[in-house]
Amino acid sequence: MPPDIKQLKEELGDIKKWQVEFELYRRKKQKFINDLVCIEDKDEQGGVIDFDLWPAQEKALDKMANNRRIIFLKARQLGLTWLALAGEGAHRLVFNPGKSVSSISTTEDDTKELVRRLAFILRHLPNWLIVDDDGEPDEKKENKTGITYTEYSKRIEIHHPDSEDSIFKGYTSSPAAARSFTDNCVILDEWAFHPQAEKIWRAAYPTINRPDSGKIVGISTGERNTFFQKKWNNAEWEYGGESGSAKNTFIGIFLPWDADPRRDEEWLEETKIEMGESFRSEYPSTPSEAFTTGSGAFFPVYNSKIHFCFDKGWYPPAHFRIIGAYDGGYNRACFKWYAISNDGWIVCYREYYPEQKIDPVQAEDIRELSRDPEGAPEQFAYIVADTSCWAKNQESGKTTIEIMEEHEIKGWRQADKERIPGWKRFHEYLSPIRDEQNNIIKDRNGRPLAKLRYTDSCSNTKRLFPSMKSNETKPDDLASGQEDHVFDCDRYMVMSRPKPGADRKSKQRQKQERKRKTKPRSRATGY
Repeated sequence: MPPDIKQLKEELGDIKKWQVEFELYRRKKQKFINDLVCIEDKDEQGGVIDFDLWPAQEKALDKMANNRRIIFLKARQLGLTWLALAGEGAHRLVFNPGKSVSSISTTEDDTKELVRRLAFILRHLPNWLIVDDDGEPDEKKENKTGITYTEYSKRIEIHHPDSEDSIFKGYTSSPAAARSFTDNCVILDEWAFHPQAEKIWRAAYPTINRPDSGKIVGISTGERNTFFQKKWNNAEWEYGGESGSAKNTFIGIFLPWDADPRRDEEWLEETKIEMGESFRSEYPSTPSEAFTTGSGAFFPVYNSKIHFCFDKGWYPPAHFRIIGAYDGGYNRACFKWYAISNDGWIVCYREYYPEQKIDPVQAEDIRELSRDPEGAPEQFAYIVADTSCWAKNQESGKTTIEIMEEHEIKGWRQADKERIPGWKRFHEYLSPIRDEQNNIIKDRNGRPLAKLRYTDSCSNTKRLFPSMKSNETKPDDLASGQEDHVFDCDRYMVMSRPKPGADRKSKQRQKQERKRKTKPRSRATGY
C-alpha cells in the first residue's frame, strides 16, 4: 500500500478504499492529474493519452494552485489550456460541491471547444468517481461516489448527491457577459486575442473580486499592443534577466518553446525554416520574443545573446567615461547611463523608466541612482536630453533642466533630434564590429561584438527591442504610437558622438600635461 494511502487510512479511520482514494485525490491535485486525467492527442491512435505532466507543467500547476491571480505567457501547443481545465475545472468542480468556474474565449466555436474538452476529461475519469448522467443505472457504471455530470454546448453541470451542483460555463468574449460573473474561478483562454479585452476586464473584475474566491487564470501566446501585454508587463515575474514591474496583483509564468521536453534544437531549426521571422512570437525563447513583430521589425539585427551579454552586476571600470541620456515627460520618461571604453565600445549599464512622476521626483531618483557600488556619486562627462527639457513649465516657471540642476545633476546638452539619421547611426552601433578585412569580430565565447551593448538591468529595453515596428510609409523610421522612450535615449546618445574613455596611461599623460601647462615659468613673478 502506497505510504500516502496508508497515512490517510490511519488519519481517517476504518473507511472504504475508494473513500480513501477520493480524499487523497481531493487533497493532491497534481496526483489527481497524473493518475486519473486523460487528454486528447489527435496524433495518437485512439486520440486519448494520459496527462503525464512535464516539469514545466508541474511548476505552472503549482503556481496556479497557490495564487489567486495568475497570468501565463507561453509558446504554442504546451497544454496550458488542458492544464487549467484539469486543475481549476475538473478538480475544483468534482471535489467541491456548489462551486462554479467560467471560461472566456475569443469566438463561440472556441467557447464550445473548451466545454467539449472539459467533458472529454470528465468522460475519461474512473467510473467509481464520476459518470455521465445519461439515465443508465449507476450500478452498471460502478459509480461509488454518486457524482454525475450533464453536458450542454456551453455548460456542464456536475451533480453531487445531497449537495449543490457545481457548474462550468463557457462565454464568448463580451462585456455584457462579464457583468454576470459570480464565479469562484475565471479562465481567460488566449487572452491576448479577446476583442474588447479591457472593457471585459472592467466589467468582470468587480463581480469576481472577492477575498475568499475569485481566482483569475489568464493564458495566451503573445500579441503586441494588447491588454494582455499590458497585464503581463505589470505582473510580477522574472525570466532570463527580464522581469515584470509588479504593478498589479498577477503572478506571471513564462513557458518557452522547449517547455515541451520532446522539442530540441533540431526541431527549432526546422521550425525557423518553415515559419520565417514569425517563429519567434509563436515559439519564443524569452518573454520579449513572445511580443516580436515578425515582418516589419525595426531592429532586425537585434539579438538578445549579442546585445545583452552583461549581467545585472556589471559596473564600468574606473577609466570608462560615463554619459547620460534623458527623454523627459510625466506619463513616461527614461534616463540611461552609458559607459564608454577607451576602445570606443559602449555599455548601457542602467536604466530608469518612471511612470507618472513629476520632475522633482525624477530628479531625486536619478541623483540617488547615479552612484557607484560603494555609494560615491558618479561623474558624468555630459548628459544629452530632449530639447523639450529646456521649455519652461507653465505652473512652476522652471525648466526640467533647472530642476535637475537644483538636484545636483549637471552637464546637460541638447540632443540632436534628427530621426532618420539618428536611427541609422543607432543601427550602426547595434551591428557587429568588423576588422580591416571586413570579418566580424567575436568575443571569447564566439559571439559577435556590437559597439553598443546592454546589461540585464535594462529590462525595459530588453522587453521592447523585439516589438518595435517600422513606419509603413517611412521604413527608416519607427512607427508612431509605440513605447519608444528607451530607444529615444539611445538615439540621442549615439547622435552626441560619444568619445572613447581614456586608458590609465593616457589619463596619466593628460594629468602631467595639465601640470606642465599650469606650472609657473618665473620664480619671481609666478607666471
